[in-house]
Amino acid sequence: MRRILFALCATLVMTLSATAAKASEYTDMDICMGRQLLARVLCKDPMEINFVAKVKDSIYLFSVFYARQEARFVVGISSDTVRIQGKEFLKLTRTISYTFDKTSKCGVANYSNSECINREPVVCCSEKTEEEKMDQKFWDRPIPDLLEEDLRKALDSLPPEDAPPSPDRNDNQGGDGQDGTGQDGNARQNDVMFN
Repeated sequence: MRRILFALCATLVMTLSATAAKASEYTDMDICMGRQLLARVLCKDPMEINFVAKVKDSIYLFSVFYARQEARFVVGISSDTVRIQGKEFLKLTRTISYTFDKTSKCGVANYSNSECINREPVVCCSEKTEEEKMDQKFWDRPIPDLLEEDLRKALDSLPPEDAPPSPDRNDNQGGDGQDGTGQDGNARQNDVMFN
């Protein structure tokens, strides 16, 4: 019985630690999603919502002027839901589901407040890395420009046609160190010195 209880407790601890450790690596997207959804819940402009601090992994604190006073709201973001709760207004609690696309690094939430006219989906994307920006910049160019750049690189790597031969090459006719007259270049030089 002890072994079963120990195994059950160990499984429970491992499950809880694995869920708590799962933090979002897209903090900028989480802040955007929290700001946009809080604005939608309160029927405010997202520019009126101020990000205050990151409380824990995937838990953020926002402030806004609401009901004639400055109010703070805690926004928790998991892999598929956003939970909003007011610190001063505890009854104001919402849980909103959203979807996340890993390829585009964007979260999309369909939430509308009956008091607000804005009913478009909330879309927030994470910042792209420098490598992703360079890759996007490369593929956004027209194909003829890409081909021209490749051709220019290939032509730049070739030596010019009218350039003199490099000093390490021997362009003599004999190819065996002779000067083309059949005599060794050193022997001919010796003849000139003695004459």
